[in-house]
Amino acid sequence: MADTPGERAEQRAAVEALTASAREWHKLQIAALAFVGLCGVLTGDNGTRLPMWLQSVAGVLALLALGFAAIGLLLVAVVAWPPGVLTDLSAGARRLRAGVAFTCVAVGLTALSASSNWWPESGADRPVQVSTNGGTACGPIVDSAAGWIDLDVEDTVLRVDLTKVVSLRPVESC
Repeated sequence: MADTPGERAEQRAAVEALTASAREWHKLQIAALAFVGLCGVLTGDNGTRLPMWLQSVAGVLALLALGFAAIGLLLVAVVAWPPGVLTDLSAGARRLRAGVAFTCVAVGLTALSASSNWWPESGADRPVQVSTNGGTACGPIVDSAAGWIDLDVEDTVLRVDLTKVVSLRPVESC
């Protein structure tokens, strides 16, 4: 049974409406992908303020968001600019909905990843006074490892060997 000219015109109009909708969603997806990329390059610190587990989780979430955004972009692009004649409207509509859903998940993952920069500040910026047999130094701790600490003393990093420390106490100011 052949389609009548009226049915073909309705089919064409439905296909054009679906592709037009997909093209508009595609514009929004490009903006969402730019948002994901921008949030991926913005950093809140030099990598020492946040706990390592939080930095890792935020990085994984940002990469997942990028992947979800790319998949969503591809799904919508296939509906917006089909490689051939789009004949199955329901499949095209499912792809469009899936692409939009992937984009929404990507934006959510990006927001969750970026929220790691709101981690509370530690008291590490508070200065400490360190006394050794050789003298006393005061400043915030900038780094530490087994056996030593680095203090920021008047914009100079001073490494103090912990085996030589006589006393170490937090102070309000130097």
